[in-house]
Amino acid sequence: MNCHPDEPDFPTLFIESLESPAFTDFLKSVHLSDKPLLSITLPIAGIDPLVALELNCEYEEKFYWNHPRKAISISAAGKVRELKATGKYRFQDISIQTEQVKNEIQAYTSYQHLMAGPLFLGGYSFNDHNVGKIWKKFGGARFILPEWMLVEIENLHLLTLIIEKNHREADEIYQEVISRITDFLNLAGKLQYTEKLEKKQVNIVCTHQKPEDRLSWINKVEDAVRLIQDGVFEKIVLARSMSLESRCPLINTVLAHYLREAYPDCYNFLIQKDSETSFIGATPERLASFRDGKFTTEGLAGSIPRGRSAMEDASLALTLLKSQKDQEEHQYVVKAIGDSLQKYSKSIDHPFQPFVKKLQNVQHLFTPIKASIREGVQIHELISELHPTPAVGGFPKEKAVPYIHEIEQIDRGWYAAPVGWFNLSGYGEFAVAIRSALLHKNRAELFAGCGIVADSDPDKEWKETLLKFTPILDALNQLHEEYA
Repeated sequence: MNCHPDEPDFPTLFIESLESPAFTDFLKSVHLSDKPLLSITLPIAGIDPLVALELNCEYEEKFYWNHPRKAISISAAGKVRELKATGKYRFQDISIQTEQVKNEIQAYTSYQHLMAGPLFLGGYSFNDHNVGKIWKKFGGARFILPEWMLVEIENLHLLTLIIEKNHREADEIYQEVISRITDFLNLAGKLQYTEKLEKKQVNIVCTHQKPEDRLSWINKVEDAVRLIQDGVFEKIVLARSMSLESRCPLINTVLAHYLREAYPDCYNFLIQKDSETSFIGATPERLASFRDGKFTTEGLAGSIPRGRSAMEDASLALTLLKSQKDQEEHQYVVKAIGDSLQKYSKSIDHPFQPFVKKLQNVQHLFTPIKASIREGVQIHELISELHPTPAVGGFPKEKAVPYIHEIEQIDRGWYAAPVGWFNLSGYGEFAVAIRSALLHKNRAELFAGCGIVADSDPDKEWKETLLKFTPILDALNQLHEEYA
């Protein structure tokens, strides 16, 4: 809990903030406003947001977001407001509900920063509706305004509390703020006395890889290739799932910790709906970042394994760059993103040729894309236009996507859909929820997919899905080794 040497003295800073005339004036103004919610943001002594999430174990709803290379980490818990929508217009509905909740909040921040203030955290389903029993808990779209949010960005830690006024006086609200901040400061004491997690016999049991599963997959890929050759669409992304079980409940924060350490170039996320159910992943694919009218996204399609030596790794990367099949698949993605952004953008910029993005176990063709967004365009408008990209849907989207469920015969739920966060100033970030799993009690449902084009080889596509199961499989195996 000690501050970094280069950091301000945050405990002193937030005490000074609470005693400042600005905060006193804010509290005095509370009774003059008819807004039912207060958002209070203060700097706080450094603590790992994932640690804060683990130690605040009384909450049912939890959210974690982390990208080590970008030095950003967010944890949040509780539920003050819930935005929910389903159906074709769910993106628009979330945008409308956001404006309604925005008008309910009176905000104060003692530290001016883009990440100061309330955040909405959650995501969307891949399809307009969720039909599976477990996925129904998540809905077609769901975002939470939590009771607290802890943001770590570089060496700065900001705590935002959301408080319901409930017709209380300023002094009562002040005492609640002090009490809740004290709870966070006391986490240092909990860290000193926390025992190691109890060793449990996890004994992961894998229920995949039946001979008929592989045969079924090959038939599905062949069906898709026939449709492509018949000119129905040019590309489709097919996914499959894998079920695993253990002899005890899976510990989602332990899995999240493993993923962020093993995959620092990925967006690591955890969305816990209740004590039994959560969605977790380590995705390399950013869908959208928004900041000051600037929009950043990327094309990520075309895959090959990493090499066991520097020479083999470089050779595989060169093979990927020269692969006509992978280049074709990648260009579908880049073109579709450009077409989607055209009507919302003043300018779009991206390199002519893709790069190779190297992750721990796989290499991808990668094209960064930047756009300057027209004034008045909402975050959720762009997400709606982009989702699903050809990297997880198909091309052309309107022709390929309707065939996905018909061929796959699985319930994608939130797999390959937008997950992330946004604030009330038009700043936010969303990733595509691939390399992910749905956890429920002692069961994990893993998802992986690959792009199918005219010359796809079903056997190679099967092996590619095995490669893409690796992040979650490794995390589960690590859990087994640690707690078996």
